[in-house]
Amino acid sequence: MSHALFRNKNFILLWSASIIGNFALAVAMLAETWFVVKTLGAKEQLGLVMIAGSVPRIALMAVGGVLADRFRRSRIILISLGSRVLMLFALVGLLAIDRLDIWALTIFAFLYGSLDAFFWPARDALIPAIVPDRDLTQANSVMLTTNQIGLVFGPVLGGLLLATLSYEMIFSLTGVMLAIATLCNGLINEPFSAKVRHAGSTMLTELKEGVQYAIRTPVLRSLMLIYAAANLLFMGPSVIGTPIIVTDNLNGHPTTLSYLQSAFAAGMVIGGVLLTLYPPTKKRLLMITVIIALEGIALALLAHTGWVWMAVAIQALIGLGVAGNNVPMMSLIQQYSDKDKIGRVMSLNSMASMGLTPISYAMVTGLLSLNISMGWIMPIFGLTMSALMIILTLRMPVIREIN
Repeated sequence: MSHALFRNKNFILLWSASIIGNFALAVAMLAETWFVVKTLGAKEQLGLVMIAGSVPRIALMAVGGVLADRFRRSRIILISLGSRVLMLFALVGLLAIDRLDIWALTIFAFLYGSLDAFFWPARDALIPAIVPDRDLTQANSVMLTTNQIGLVFGPVLGGLLLATLSYEMIFSLTGVMLAIATLCNGLINEPFSAKVRHAGSTMLTELKEGVQYAIRTPVLRSLMLIYAAANLLFMGPSVIGTPIIVTDNLNGHPTTLSYLQSAFAAGMVIGGVLLTLYPPTKKRLLMITVIIALEGIALALLAHTGWVWMAVAIQALIGLGVAGNNVPMMSLIQQYSDKDKIGRVMSLNSMASMGLTPISYAMVTGLLSLNISMGWIMPIFGLTMSALMIILTLRMPVIREIN
């Protein structure tokens, strides 16, 4: 474990901003969801808010990647977080005059998703700019673990605040927390040399250049194929299937679902900690495909377990696996991408995976409408994913050879 990473002032500032920002955004998200369901009584319209946030996040991700290669990443992060601070205090203002309705929240969700599309490529591309190559895997592990801790404990903090404070106080508090995170990002001293662009270069031509570069580079091409296939076959059965399995195979109690979700998040935290302590440096692409293949088997087993403790254990192992493939993936992209193209490569990889998630949901929903049970759907998707990982590993030498 490298102690140099924790003496890196720029990384500490980015890490601190992530800790504070993740907690603030998790609390704000829970408060908004509860406001829609409980205060507005519009639970049937909650999906509209979620869609409004997810569509621009995916659609604008490529643009965010181009901008991350054109400008200072720390400045993009600063603008994104600063805009969210203003949005949170705008929510407080609408609450104060009793004008916060479902349409206002839908607009805020759209704007938030749009800001996300610029934030994540810049954040992920900033890490290799301020962290040496030898510490990249450890840095990614620390950031992933921090994100998961925010996901696990942020809603707990949000629940406590909802029980004791008004919505105005909660959104004000999260706005202040996000302002502190923005200040931390503003203090980052990012090494930067402006990219020399050819005359007539446009965002479209630079995006095309990024796509061609990713396709030509064997490591990057294989990563996009791996994650496109994995997300298409994993996300739908996992997200939609888990609550159905709780209802059909287990005791059907909501606390059981919370146990499974917590086990998944806890597995990711444990995986992140292990990768921070013992960062892998050899055969990382092979490690990714092996872990995803094992996740497919675990997904198939989850569909037929009748014991809560076993379902919890399987979910924890799946979470461990997700951390075990995401961290090396980030490090490989950061290491094998040219510095002036890393933002675009990050965004393209995210789009290749995230863009197929709605299709995965639709596939599972369609099969359920045909009266095909989750006991069949999860094994079919999971074992197909495992088989594809084996085929890709055998057919693509770069997966077996690259470190």
